[in-house]
Amino acid sequence: MGDRDKDKERLLNELMELRKKITELEDIKTSQKQTEKKLAKSEERYRLIAENTSDVITLITFNLHPVYTYISPSIKANTGYEPEELIGKSPFDFIHPDDKKKLFPILKNYVNAKIKKLLTGKELPTTKRIEFRFKDKDGNWRYIQSTGNIVGNQLLYITRDITSQKKLEEALRKSQQEFASLFKSSPEALVYTDEKSNILDINPRFTELFSYALEEIKGRNIDDGMVHPSDKMEEGKKLTEKALKGYFYCETIRKKKDGTFFPVVISGSQVIIDGQLRGMITLYQDITERQNMLNKLKKSKEKYRNLFKNMPGTCYRTDREGNFIMINLEGVKLFGYNSLKNILGKNIAQHFYFTTEERKKYLKELEKNKGSLKDFELTLKKKDGTPLIISDTSHFYYNEDGNIAGVEGIFVDITERKQNEKMQRVLYKISQAANSPISLKQLYKTIHKELGTIIDTTNFYIALVDEKEDNIYFPYYQDEKDDNFPILNFSTSNNLTAYVIKTGKPLLNDNSQYEEMVAQGILTAMGTITDESIWLGVPLKVENKVIGAMAVQSFTNPNLYSEKDTKLLEFVSSQVATAIERKSSEEKIKHLSFHDALTGLYNRAYFKEELERYNFPRYYPLSIVMLDVNGLKVINDTFGHHEGDRLLQHLSQTLTSVSRQGDILARIGGDEFAILLPSTTSEEAHNFCERIKKACQQDKIEPIYLRLNISLGHTTQEGEYKDINSLLKAADRNMYQDKLFNGKSREKHFLEAFRIVLAERDPHTSDHAQRLQELALSLGKRVGLSEYQLGKLKLLALLHDMGKIGIPDSILFKTYILTPSEWKKMREHSRIGYRMARNIPDFAPIAQEILYHHEHWDGTGYPEGLKGEKIPFLSRIISIVDTYDVMQSRRPYKGPISKTKALKEIKRCAGTQFDPQLVEIFLKIVKNNASREKK
Repeated sequence: MGDRDKDKERLLNELMELRKKITELEDIKTSQKQTEKKLAKSEERYRLIAENTSDVITLITFNLHPVYTYISPSIKANTGYEPEELIGKSPFDFIHPDDKKKLFPILKNYVNAKIKKLLTGKELPTTKRIEFRFKDKDGNWRYIQSTGNIVGNQLLYITRDITSQKKLEEALRKSQQEFASLFKSSPEALVYTDEKSNILDINPRFTELFSYALEEIKGRNIDDGMVHPSDKMEEGKKLTEKALKGYFYCETIRKKKDGTFFPVVISGSQVIIDGQLRGMITLYQDITERQNMLNKLKKSKEKYRNLFKNMPGTCYRTDREGNFIMINLEGVKLFGYNSLKNILGKNIAQHFYFTTEERKKYLKELEKNKGSLKDFELTLKKKDGTPLIISDTSHFYYNEDGNIAGVEGIFVDITERKQNEKMQRVLYKISQAANSPISLKQLYKTIHKELGTIIDTTNFYIALVDEKEDNIYFPYYQDEKDDNFPILNFSTSNNLTAYVIKTGKPLLNDNSQYEEMVAQGILTAMGTITDESIWLGVPLKVENKVIGAMAVQSFTNPNLYSEKDTKLLEFVSSQVATAIERKSSEEKIKHLSFHDALTGLYNRAYFKEELERYNFPRYYPLSIVMLDVNGLKVINDTFGHHEGDRLLQHLSQTLTSVSRQGDILARIGGDEFAILLPSTTSEEAHNFCERIKKACQQDKIEPIYLRLNISLGHTTQEGEYKDINSLLKAADRNMYQDKLFNGKSREKHFLEAFRIVLAERDPHTSDHAQRLQELALSLGKRVGLSEYQLGKLKLLALLHDMGKIGIPDSILFKTYILTPSEWKKMREHSRIGYRMARNIPDFAPIAQEILYHHEHWDGTGYPEGLKGEKIPFLSRIISIVDTYDVMQSRRPYKGPISKTKALKEIKRCAGTQFDPQLVEIFLKIVKNNASREKK
């Protein structure tokens, strides 16, 4: 019985004694004064006990609806309530609902017993000790133990908070469950015995190893010879004594149920519960396989020694302090030593670990894994200090007394594997950078940084070839000695970089090799070279095409790079080349978004943005020159658009040659150019135009039809702000006046340009557009469109899908179902086409029709879900004829269907996808055409 229970028992005895004395006082017929004095004394004792005990004393009415009539002050410390907060309230208001169900019947039995006493005079039963949950003032459930007795017409309870005790019991129960689970699931044989070595429990592995079931041996003494050979009986008893005193570990022989002997490793330790020895746990590990292996090795000792010396991996053995006492020749070579005697005796922690922490980590893992590790990765170092990443498989080995003698194992050099893993991470990060929105310049920095994790890149260079210009240039370089890397002529250059690019092969070149190649005329000396220099370069190839070279260099360490580094750099070069090519292409596309692809000048959109930016007083006077090429259509029609493009390119070069550095030149239409001249007066703008005219007049280009004939106009924003549109209109008006004076006309070529772009992306586009024009015009004429509307319809048939230029090929030509994100991207083509058409004056009239040509009659189309006649009329026409023709055409994602099935599908979708009235007319047109074809 605990101290708290003893205190409670003593308190109950005192209370019972007090009740007895109070009863005696009532029966005493002595003087009233003596009685009152004793009663007061008793009441004082009761008050002192009730108010100073840590347990809660309560009085409760003895009926089916009990309420508190008295509560001791200790209720505050136990539950947070003041006694006054509970007086007059039922204890059942604070008891957990589940406990209330079992306590109420107990109360009912006592009330019935009380009624029976009144009737029969039979004694009331003594109340029981009960446990229940009580809600404290904070709303938490406290575990309560309460012992009570009947006092007259009330119940007297002494109550104690046992919440902490309950939590300890729950923790103990959980701990016992965990122990039982670990005991049963252990992969090694376990037996649990009491302090007298009598078996209490065994796990399944023990049964598997010794063939004894628990019911066979429970209660038997483990040392009675059941698992011991006759000559190991005393040994077993001594081991038990060691275990009962603390711990033992031993390698020995034990016996199975069938009498078979086998080698085991046994370990045991005492079991202490509440500070008392309760028994021991013994572990048996079958080492038959290991023993057999050791026996075989002992029998062929010389063979083992030869094998040890010549194994491809590093076999080693250390003593307890970590000193090498055995290592094979492969290990000597691995650590960079010349002979065995130079490495034996060296401490592995002092000479071969980079940090003592890593050694501690290894020993901790070895102990944690019961003296055996497999494929544990470590970073060691060679004699020269270079890192060596190894995979270690090792274990403790023991002396004849069963004590740990040291560690033996095998090192496998995984440095190259780890280097490859690191290299793969580098390649991944370079690829990730190439796919990110960073610039090409930032990509070069990323490549430099990432390669620096696998090779020394103190001096690093990227060179690229511009075959068109016959140049080699260095977009990125870091050099300790030189900061001048000029553009070189590719054909005539024969420096190291050009040599690698031209041969398409890597080159590792130290100073002596360099001087020899210069002497032979293979190379031309260029840049800084020292006696200690070494240079390593590899070609950058994309699909076997050399686009440049990548190189590293040292001016101070001629041994810094080796053939191994050459292979490493050559391996990553392909990914680097691909990343550069990809990012370069992206930047070209970005360049094209602001520049005219044909001439290289800025485009109309960029020009308008710049005009907005420069239309500010600080740039006044601001002049604008508008320019138009005369006779371009004649050249295009007569000699072909290629020649017309040559004319435009020639004009752009001429304009660039006469312009200042700060002037903004733009091609704003097919044959229209504009030039923005900040801080330029009207007179200066006039002189500028004269210089352009003079350059055109002096033009001597052949053939003669490419000689420039232009119209010019200019205007100047002197000081007072004007809207940019009014500026453009003024310049354009002046240019038109010049055109009238010269009697020349200009034509635009955008229509043909876009037709070519669309045809290049999709070979079906050209034929599809031709068929669409014929069908659309037939339907347009039947419904009475004007000549102007028919012209727009013809243009719409050609350009309704122009926005697909902005859709990636991976989506546009995908041969299976698009994902939701891909489909969302595909649906953008109508908006892209709208924006393109809106910015080109000749196409602006059909921009709305391009935007809405995928809307459906019932409002389920895109991009805005227009419905019925809110959809532009020309868009409704194109929607029908486009769907009809596409259904009969082969596409990457589907095969063609017959004309009959296509017409049936058009008819089925009338009123949902298509304008039903237009469908009816369209079906008649197609049927009539088919009838005429048969005739």
